[in-house]
Amino acid sequence: MANSWGSLLQNEQQLEELAQQAVDRALAEGVLLRTSQEPSSSDVVCYAPFTLFPSLVPSALLEQAYAVQMDFNMLVDAVSQNAAFLEQTLSSTIKRDDFTACLFDIHKQVLKEGIAQRSGATDCSREGKEHI
Repeated sequence: MANSWGSLLQNEQQLEELAQQAVDRALAEGVLLRTSQEPSSSDVVCYAPFTLFPSLVPSALLEQAYAVQMDFNMLVDAVSQNAAFLEQTLSSTIKRDDFTACLFDIHKQVLKEGIAQRSGATDCSREGKEHI
């Protein structure tokens, strides 16, 4: 696939056009960050950094990532189910970041009301299948 990019990478005008389209798409899709100059304002934002093309990753590092994936997933799952740990860990962020505070309020509301969604399979009625 890298060979198919060769001509694109050599055409500076086409590359600039592609970069501008990617920035416009990032803005349209909400891939945004607040700026350091206006950290409390949602009116002044910039797009989040991204790459136009995939980055090569050494196969040994990719294998290491695969090797720890299950353990990492189990850790994230355990943390997500420990309300006291989450509240303690996120307490300073919740005080300063409205978005995180709102998400945590939703989390507390779900805990209060109980989880209504079935665990495991979800119904994908469009396809008539269940995915696990």
